[in-house]
Amino acid sequence: MPDRITHDILAEIVGIAADAIICMDEFQRITFFNSGAEQIFGWSSDEVIGQRIEMLLPERHRATHASHVAAFGRSNVTARRMGERREIAGVRKSGQEFAAEAAISQVHQDDRVIYAVVLRDVSVRKKFEQRQAFLASAGEKLASSFGSGEVLDHVARLAVPALADGCILENRSGDGYRAGAVAHSDPEIDELLRRIASAGVRRPPPAHPLSEILRTQAPVLLRSDAAARIIETSTNAFYIAGLKMMNPETALFLPLIARGHLIGVLSLFRSGRSFDGDDLAFAEDLARLAALALDNSLLLDTVRASLRSREEIVGVVSHDLRNPVAAVKMLSRAVLAEMANDGTGQTENMLLIAKAAEQMDGLIRDLLVVSRLDAGKLMIHQEPTDPSSLLTGSLETLLPLVEEKAIKLDLQLEVGLPKVLADRERIQQTVSNLVGNAIKFTPSGGRIIVRTKATGEEVIVSVIDNGTGISADQLPNVFDRYWQSSRTDREGAGLGLAIAKGIVEGHGGRIWIESAPGQGTTASFTLLVTR
Repeated sequence: MPDRITHDILAEIVGIAADAIICMDEFQRITFFNSGAEQIFGWSSDEVIGQRIEMLLPERHRATHASHVAAFGRSNVTARRMGERREIAGVRKSGQEFAAEAAISQVHQDDRVIYAVVLRDVSVRKKFEQRQAFLASAGEKLASSFGSGEVLDHVARLAVPALADGCILENRSGDGYRAGAVAHSDPEIDELLRRIASAGVRRPPPAHPLSEILRTQAPVLLRSDAAARIIETSTNAFYIAGLKMMNPETALFLPLIARGHLIGVLSLFRSGRSFDGDDLAFAEDLARLAALALDNSLLLDTVRASLRSREEIVGVVSHDLRNPVAAVKMLSRAVLAEMANDGTGQTENMLLIAKAAEQMDGLIRDLLVVSRLDAGKLMIHQEPTDPSSLLTGSLETLLPLVEEKAIKLDLQLEVGLPKVLADRERIQQTVSNLVGNAIKFTPSGGRIIVRTKATGEEVIVSVIDNGTGISADQLPNVFDRYWQSSRTDREGAGLGLAIAKGIVEGHGGRIWIESAPGQGTTASFTLLVTR
């Protein structure tokens, strides 16, 4: 009786064990298949009893497996414990392959042999170890990156293909986003996605997952029909084209949080299977690493920019302010001398002094605007505005400058323009900077056209001149601060275009310049239409 009780207890333990316990005869036919084996392999006991053990192995191992087991049966080794040999692979009823560890023993009864196998599914542990190694390697790579651009590119390349087929890494910019890096396993799609990164700041509609993250700072998972669902809530043409070409079935949007603030979003796209719980945990770990690395790089960028800005401002103040200050000193002495001698040249000298003072005031004002842009404190108060009155008002103050150079200024307003969201004062400053640049480089007798065009969600404002133009090698630098400070035809500090870019992007718009030497220049920017 005790032996019988012991036997029943052991049978119960074997039956409910989480590991797969499988017995087979000398012909390697399955004779026992516990509930653990049913859970791991997906087959029921009734389906596998009497079948050869090879059905549980990947195709590539089936031809040699029988000879390995037979050789073990002929050996003097009674058992091989788990972990003594390399990992093996099993295959589930679904066809999915998984990593496993196994122990095998042989029991001889008369002239028969029974093989008992204990198999453990280690795929979860293996996946965890691989992901931990990946995250450790990713952490080292990100920690060694310098500058936010390099970090963003590394994150995108780490995410593809480890987590997704495609990735767009967004930098937060106010109430919108700017694509900082993209990646896709298909080079053709990868090239198309790069156009999103060049599209400037995008303000997603309220129903878009990126807008939801702005509100909740929580991940958003689209489990099915992701392409159609994202496209129907998108407005940017490049973004829509990229989504159509990727055609993802599922998408995951992960907030990048640093020091309690949302600094970006990691967008992941898959054409096949959805993201499961393990994928989500893995992606969140990568997002945390990315947020930390990006935040550190942004801080480093800020420090570098501050040092560079300080050096540039010192250069501007020492050079550009020195000239008008010297003029004021010289002319004021001349006025005093004329007054002492009862001369009559004071009026002209006083006008020159006033002009030099205005030049200094304008430069100081520009430096203050740049300082506010750097600190994120440039206040922009947008309200529905008629673009016609906005542009007419902007050009009024520039008429004396145009007339002085005998340049024709032509305002061409499209009929029926919708209202736009604009801070009147800031946009007038932008138009003034763009037209002011055109005046500087357009010869006497030339022509400047200010033209508008409505295109769906935006109104495009273009300033077109027939001036000297800009060479191809200089065109990428036109929005850099102090760009003119390296030119021989210095006129001002070269802050106008940098300020215009900051103001336009603060409105959620885009700004760009097209030019060629001898063919003039077209500077364009967009304003969002009032919904």
